Amino acid sequence: MRIAWLAVVLWFELGIFITAGTRCRWPDPATHILLIADPQILDQRSYPERNSFLRAVSRIFVDMNLRKAWRVAKGTHPHAVIFLGDMMDNGFADMPIEEYQESIRRFRSIFSAPRSLPVYYIPGNHDVGLGNRQGTSTSARYRYKTVFGPLAQQAFLGGHSLFMIDAPALVDEDWHREESGRNRTAGLPQELAYLRHIRAQHNADAPLILFTHIPLYRLPGSSCGPLREKGSLPAVRGQGYQTLFTPETSQLLLNELQPTLIFSGDDHDYCEYTHTANGRRIPEVTVKSLSIAMGVRQPGYQLLSLSSEARTSAHKPCTLPDQLRVYCWVYVPLALGTVLLVAARATLSRQQRHAAKRSETLPEHCVVSLQTPLPAPHRRRYPLRVAEGVWAIAWPSLALYVIICVTTFCFWEHRLFSYAVSMHSGPSVIIRAQAQACIL
Repeated sequence: MRIAWLAVVLWFELGIFITAGTRCRWPDPATHILLIADPQILDQRSYPERNSFLRAVSRIFVDMNLRKAWRVAKGTHPHAVIFLGDMMDNGFADMPIEEYQESIRRFRSIFSAPRSLPVYYIPGNHDVGLGNRQGTSTSARYRYKTVFGPLAQQAFLGGHSLFMIDAPALVDEDWHREESGRNRTAGLPQELAYLRHIRAQHNADAPLILFTHIPLYRLPGSSCGPLREKGSLPAVRGQGYQTLFTPETSQLLLNELQPTLIFSGDDHDYCEYTHTANGRRIPEVTVKSLSIAMGVRQPGYQLLSLSSEARTSAHKPCTLPDQLRVYCWVYVPLALGTVLLVAARATLSRQQRHAAKRSETLPEHCVVSLQTPLPAPHRRRYPLRVAEGVWAIAWPSLALYVIICVTTFCFWEHRLFSYAVSMHSGPSVIIRAQAQACIL
């Protein structure tokens, strides 16, 4: 039973993550860009309905799973990484600077990357706020730019122009315009018009790929394809969030920027949809969240390959293990089975002792004085024997689990993931990225 527990823990804490990494390969041998959506690092403000102990446990387990997921994704050896927003769960909140810096420290610790790897970020509503959400810091955007860089930027990679926009700002502009009773006029907002001007000066002929935290509008109930876990992408808004751009803003982005491909986040689940603008079909992919805390059973990430010669692109979604299923349908049944097995063995042992006691007879020539009775042998109670039996079986696997949890933060597991994934990734070509970023 100990061997079974050790094998189960080793496989479901390490093996399935390594297998997930080796199973998902880049679609083309070109410039490789890794897309990460909505990790939403939890903090002490997350899940306010839970007590402090449960919040701490949630942060530990989610952080540990994010580390494993990131090392699987990073083990594909991308040439660049783009985070599609919502890096923090409460990055917008009005909090002491020390609290904000602690969340940033945890984010950088989880998503560690070599200095030679270009990493781009776009803001989400949980990073900078959206609308007049209560508790939003007036310095949220300033803090974001200090830590993550430009709110909107343009880069040139793999023969393509990558447009990364500030989606919350566009939604804020829509809300202000709606409150004042004005319609959206033709033309892009100033910051996006400036980015398009930069593109026209340097890479006017390059295909444009749009990256936005908030997805573009589509009719309610539109299909998201077979890879979505549940339902369709709804069109709703509330305090601090809006699930889709308005139809007017979406059409403006499609007509003015003329993207060939769009990637978005925010929804946490996977979605494929094709827009139509000026007779062109423009696919949009909403990337799954990387976190197990975002309401999806299988988190994921996206691989994007760009060919500079053919100026074509290919992309592929990658899914990670269903940890909730592992806990509910592997660990819990195995733990119950272990308890039942130990209890059955303890019951059988007690019955055997009682049978042996009844079969004992005292020899006739042996006389026992009743004045000084012999002390009764000490026998442990039945529940204690069961608990000791379970502990004897469980402690090696628990020790292994603790070792895996601790070494998730250490160097050797990173090497293990990287080596296992690189065996299936092929040789990596170093490509120098020529990027222009504009701080807005």
